[in-house]
Amino acid sequence: MKPQIRLLVSDLDNTLYDWVSFFVPAFYEMLVTASSVLNIPTEQLLMESRVVNRRFGTAERPFALLELPSVKERLVGLNLDDQKLQLNDAFHAFNRVRKQTLRLYPGVLDTFETITHSGTLLVAHTDAHVHNAMFRIKALGLRRLISRLYAPLSELDSEERGTEYGTFVSALPARHRKPNPRVLLDICADFDVLPDETLYIGDSIAKDIQMAKAAGVHSALAQYGAQHSPVLWDKLVRITHWSEEDANREKQLSIRSDHPEPEVKLNEIGELLQHFTFTSRRGSRRQSSRSPTRAER
Repeated sequence: MKPQIRLLVSDLDNTLYDWVSFFVPAFYEMLVTASSVLNIPTEQLLMESRVVNRRFGTAERPFALLELPSVKERLVGLNLDDQKLQLNDAFHAFNRVRKQTLRLYPGVLDTFETITHSGTLLVAHTDAHVHNAMFRIKALGLRRLISRLYAPLSELDSEERGTEYGTFVSALPARHRKPNPRVLLDICADFDVLPDETLYIGDSIAKDIQMAKAAGVHSALAQYGAQHSPVLWDKLVRITHWSEEDANREKQLSIRSDHPEPEVKLNEIGELLQHFTFTSRRGSRRQSSRSPTRAER
């Protein structure tokens, strides 16, 4: 008998869309354009980008280009608005390529529409900062299907959240980054659903599947999310905040015998419908024997 699922929690990057395939070309196009505008070698901008990305722990910091040493030297004496204006073509290059390459994986929209029409709640969970996750959710037409987004805030989010995000966003503290299972247990409590009525789908064995197993929720591995272009992957490693060890960890896990096994390995997201029964939150066993929600604890 297939498990009955009343709450689906989905990762975003490389689970619903190929993050590598849109971000890497967009980032490199931005650097190439900035190189032309400022007459700085692209290789120098690449090396400095990795240093800055490691300092901030993310490759998706808004306007990080302005924090590169060689760029700051070229733009010395200009205020922030004038600096952005000077690099307007570079930022537009990033946005143009992102718009051309950011696409949902095949079947995501149809599968999620089927699942939500069955009455199952759908929420998103990511380690990406809120403003980046929100942009992608809106651009890909997922906002109408997702009930809530769980993600950490950045400085930019702190300024915008009150007016733009409202109750759609639940901000996560730093200690709740993957693979901490606490966030999944809190999500179950927030929606009054038991862990064994909940399914988590993600592309990372080390983070997503390990977290789901520890929280006692059902798990599905989006193994299609690891099928990146080797050329793009190498380019990503050059600019990312990851160390070489971080970049290779997932590949090593795939050949280890002691990593956590997902209940289901997906070649495409539509296979979820073959392995689980999605149903309404009404009738959840928690309604008759309910644990306190996070707000009540």
